[in-house]
Amino acid sequence: MKKLILPVISALILTAAMNVEAAFERSAGTKILLAEVACYGQFELKPEFMENFYDVISEKLQERFNVETRATLADKPTDEDEIFSTIHMDAIAHSHLYRRELANVKMTRYGDSVMGKDYYQNETKTEARKKLEGKPYSLSPEIADMVYELGESYDVDYMLFCNVRDADVWRKTGGIFGASPNSYDLRGKRVKVEMEYYLVNTRTGRVFEGQNSEKRTSLTTNVIIGKYGNNYTVGDMINYVLEDQAGKLVENLSKRGLKAVN
Repeated sequence: MKKLILPVISALILTAAMNVEAAFERSAGTKILLAEVACYGQFELKPEFMENFYDVISEKLQERFNVETRATLADKPTDEDEIFSTIHMDAIAHSHLYRRELANVKMTRYGDSVMGKDYYQNETKTEARKKLEGKPYSLSPEIADMVYELGESYDVDYMLFCNVRDADVWRKTGGIFGASPNSYDLRGKRVKVEMEYYLVNTRTGRVFEGQNSEKRTSLTTNVIIGKYGNNYTVGDMINYVLEDQAGKLVENLSKRGLKAVN
């Protein structure tokens, strides 16, 4: 009997210790501001998907970190929205993930103004930049100063920016299908979502970059039915993929992101 009880007690003690440790880390640990979730690519998701994505990322982050959120996606952008947009674009422009050909007009103009149009068209520089993918880098000095002040104002250690670089619904046979989010017909369709994320240390202006890509979703129809029932829609399918992306994002931040910019 003792041989059976001791392992059980040990397991309970270990579980309790882990729960206390997790709670302590959340209460006394790193504070992250979810600064912006936006589309700086040529194909934008509808606002309702972006609002849901912001909420999902926030919920996933709160499982590991202390998280601050801010009101976003208002009908008319505020001055603060524009400031965070500028920081986000600066992080993208300096990153090793930036693909000018996939960016929208606003992002392209900003990138060209900061780095110069020739920078992104120089093959030697492009190849050199790709080799540094995943390595921490710095924001523009004036933007880093802005981040420091905002970090003090929000009392956070880091800011997180998420860019949905590309998103669409495709037919399996090829070709874009402009599906309505309310459509119940998922036969022969798959979701394409590519996202980048940037974790910025508010004190140093150093940035960790990461990306997830779901071009040919491996999420089967049966899995989606299990989550949403038989009345799932194209919109449900997109949200399911976005939830999966959010989970991968938080996992990567936990394992690599914080260490990279500490």
